[in-house]
Amino acid sequence: MSNRVKTVIGGLATIAVWATAFPFSKIALQHVDPLTLAVARVVGGAILMLIIGVAKGLQIPTSWREWGLYIVLGMTGNFVYQVVFNQGLLTIPAATSSIIMALTPMTTALMALVVYKDFMRPIGWLFTITAFAGVAIIILWNGPINVPMGAFWILFGMILFAIYNIVNRGLSLKGHDPITVATWSMFTGAIMALPFVSQSVATIAAAPPIAWLAIIYLACFSSALGFVFWSYALEHAEHVSDVTNFMYLSPVVAAIVAAILIGEIPDLGLYIGAPIILGSLFLFNRYR
Repeated sequence: MSNRVKTVIGGLATIAVWATAFPFSKIALQHVDPLTLAVARVVGGAILMLIIGVAKGLQIPTSWREWGLYIVLGMTGNFVYQVVFNQGLLTIPAATSSIIMALTPMTTALMALVVYKDFMRPIGWLFTITAFAGVAIIILWNGPINVPMGAFWILFGMILFAIYNIVNRGLSLKGHDPITVATWSMFTGAIMALPFVSQSVATIAAAPPIAWLAIIYLACFSSALGFVFWSYALEHAEHVSDVTNFMYLSPVVAAIVAAILIGEIPDLGLYIGAPIILGSLFLFNRYR
């Protein structure tokens, strides 16, 4: 099997489990609160990632500074991020949230201008403006008075995950492999979630089996195996963009699965704003 085929398989597998996290989270949130879902997803994912990490030769952080960075990752990419993400999904459709989250690579690139002194041409700024204009169309479609709070929660979550990517990049540049970064960031996130475990277990125990299945899927596949698939794709890709371009499929997959599983049909604003956002993201990555 060629590296190109392995990259495609890894990329598609990643999108399958990450994009479906949006509708499956909506299903779980019908029966448990955002905090409970975050605790279950982070703790469950951390246990599985520790098993995978040990099997693949997990690196151990060697300084307090590295542990501090992993604590930041545990907050911005796992526990706090998951609570914020789940809170947002309570009031907006899965497809809308996935479109907003699609801005993460662009926001990460903007942060990298400051942190890593990356360069961006003027045309990159143009596509940044048009992308956020697309978000404004989606959020304000029903008028400024009717803007759902969920949209702001998801925007906050998107910013948190962009910070996660920036810190993640710094560790990667110092030789920390993707599995190690994913494992320790989930581990520190799980430590933060421990005070809420007993309360969450009681809530989940009272939930119906459909909620259990959704939570198991999110913890094992979307939280843990998604990072493994992503690492597999990156390992065999000739260019990083060969993998990141698969992210454009995420909102499409999320919308289709949400329509099938929970009958969720977004309003017209999404159909106008989404092409603007996705087109801007594509052109941004190509020409910036």
